Amino acid sequence: YNKKYLDNQVKMRSDIMSNIFSQIKVKDVNFSNRIVMAPMVHFGYKNKNGNMEEKLLNTYLNYADKGIGLIISQALLVTDKKEIVGDVSNWAGIYSNEHIEYLRKISDTYHKYGTKFIAQLNTLNFKFLEKNSNDINRLSKEDLIYLRDCFIKSAKFCQEAGLDGIELHGAHTYFFNMLSSEISNKREDNYGGNLIERLNLVKEIVEAIKSFSKDDFIISYRMGWTENINTDIETAKALEQLGVDILHVSSGIPEDRKLKLPDQFEYNDFVYTGIQVKKNVNIPVIVVNDIKTLSRGSKLIEDGDCDFVAYGRPFLSDPNFVIHSLK
Repeated sequence: YNKKYLDNQVKMRSDIMSNIFSQIKVKDVNFSNRIVMAPMVHFGYKNKNGNMEEKLLNTYLNYADKGIGLIISQALLVTDKKEIVGDVSNWAGIYSNEHIEYLRKISDTYHKYGTKFIAQLNTLNFKFLEKNSNDINRLSKEDLIYLRDCFIKSAKFCQEAGLDGIELHGAHTYFFNMLSSEISNKREDNYGGNLIERLNLVKEIVEAIKSFSKDDFIISYRMGWTENINTDIETAKALEQLGVDILHVSSGIPEDRKLKLPDQFEYNDFVYTGIQVKKNVNIPVIVVNDIKTLSRGSKLIEDGDCDFVAYGRPFLSDPNFVIHSLK
């Protein structure tokens, strides 16, 4: 019922919603529209040994027929090694082939309704300036290589599960964000130094994933803003050169950064940063944060400011956000 209703409504309302509902192709992956459900960790939902328990799994399955072009999972852990990441007993992950089954169930269900699915990959206990967080500068080179291999292995599991790709979480002051930022990364080995050197771990991961995947498997990177727009653009260009397929622009290090936005600009500094990145790269860009409505998101696409629009809280508030918006 939802799919039939959506198809009819999109045709009827193509005059006002055509762009956010228009198809887009990234590599060999065809997206039915430009609407993205942003990655959101469902705190309080139980997981066991890295597997999503029934309540959380059903929550994801419930979004299958809701007219969403792309759903990005909550951050899934790539390792449970306590010596590095601490206690991850209640976190969902993709660090074992035992986790392939629950992801395949989600992916297969989404694909029946034309929704694409990628998994966001991350590791716990790395967050800039957070109490008790690990310092990336104190990790040994062997630890970084271990984590690199974990991300690569997790991406392989995602491919085996039939997902359309993965997203490396390089925003919100987490692990990759700490490595990429000159504010947090003071390493003196080949994983520290200038911007290109600080992205060496990402480079190795991307190259490895591309060595075993085909053009039907996407590598997205959730990029955190930097101390200024110029560095944001430099970082985005560097990630494009490394082979990242999609950039998903959000906050980063520093955690608070207020920009002087143009007069009459109707969105916030998150979106403004994404728009500036879009102007300077040749790969698709996702913008996110407080966009609120489909019409506001559609305007961004109509104006050429982005390629996808991600929503979080609207989907938490109402899984039928797309359908009810059309009505």
